[in-house]
Amino acid sequence: MIVPRRFRALPAVAVAACATLTGCYVQSLHPLYSDRTSIFDPALIGTWVAEEDDEFVFTLEDTTRGVYTLVCDESGATARFQAVLAEMDETLFLDIFPEEPDNDNGFYRDHLMRVHSILKLELTADTLSVFDFDAEWLSTLAAEKKLALPHVLMDGAVLLTGTTGELQTFVRKYARTPEAFSEPVRLRRAL
Repeated sequence: MIVPRRFRALPAVAVAACATLTGCYVQSLHPLYSDRTSIFDPALIGTWVAEEDDEFVFTLEDTTRGVYTLVCDESGATARFQAVLAEMDETLFLDIFPEEPDNDNGFYRDHLMRVHSILKLELTADTLSVFDFDAEWLSTLAAEKKLALPHVLMDGAVLLTGTTGELQTFVRKYARTPEAFSEPVRLRRAL
């Protein structure tokens, strides 16, 4: 999916991935979407290539109405996610959740925690802009005791622990706050 290094991989906690920020991540134990907020947009289905790095490919497949499979290919290394599109106050978000790793070692799998990552999307014609929550901005809110949403700080990462409802309230509050998000990564629809 995404080009700048900040979008190159999710931390090990999320088990291999492709969609977020420069080494500091905002992730959630609970999903952003609910039955009321999840939507399906067939315009997202397809293959998207990062404008600045054609080795980075993001493919959304329709597996079942309302749930996409996101396949991220970074120079031949792939990762798969369940992805659900949510709309809140006319803003689109993609909640991605990594598939269980393909590893026969049960002890290893038992020590990984798969978590949700939330990406803000803007879709115009054949361009998909992807924004991640800015972890530094969120960490500053937390340090200033202005982050009412339950959370845990872990090695520079922010893990949101609030319920889906609390998470939705938080996201709605900051959905149109530019400093709350990273610079967008732009992807073009592959022909």
